[in-house]
Amino acid sequence: MILVSLVAVMLGAVIQGSIGFGFALVAVPTFTLLLPDVVPAGLLLIAVPMTVAMAAREHSSIDVHCLFYSTLGRIAGTLAGVALLAIVQADSLAVLVGVMIVIGVTLSLFAAPTEVLWGTGLVAGFASGVMSTTAAIGGAPMALAYQARPGTELRSTLSASFVLGTLMSLAALALSGRVDGDHVIFALEMIPAMLAGLLVSRYLKRWLDGRWLRPAVLCFAGMAGVLAIAQGVR
Repeated sequence: MILVSLVAVMLGAVIQGSIGFGFALVAVPTFTLLLPDVVPAGLLLIAVPMTVAMAAREHSSIDVHCLFYSTLGRIAGTLAGVALLAIVQADSLAVLVGVMIVIGVTLSLFAAPTEVLWGTGLVAGFASGVMSTTAAIGGAPMALAYQARPGTELRSTLSASFVLGTLMSLAALALSGRVDGDHVIFALEMIPAMLAGLLVSRYLKRWLDGRWLRPAVLCFAGMAGVLAIAQGVR
């Protein structure tokens, strides 16, 4: 069990460290099956140092302007997600958001990428907040917005956005009594695997940057949409 957990965390960190998101794509389904009690608090506790390290690694490339608006959108999206969960079943919301992501990926395959403007960041942040709240997979909307940007800008800006979003989610969970010592111990045990994954990603991202980054982003964003749909219809 512990070996599978370490491998899942390391693989998730390799993917996230390479393309800017994807940790949850590996971690959420794996730990939902193996250790459901650590989802989401334990995974969020791992995500904080991981995203901080990634943002610091390429900090000079952070799009501060868009980060501001995406953070506003993330706050609004998180609140909207919580409100929607009070009136709509979580499964239905997960399916809806997943379908929207799949449509977004499909459109991106046939349309030229657009420039990331303040409105793009606001909408992407909002969608990320809703998706994170309803399906625990919030990276895809932001990744789609930044799919055509240089790898350093994509990874650093997404990471900075995820730091803020993850801290907000953890604060909400802590206030509701859903974070305890077991979650902290689990996260500490997984830190070495996470760091190993980030180390591997330093070499993989050099290969992906350029012609392979956008296809990788679209591939994993599509997987995120499909996973959200699968969570909703299970």
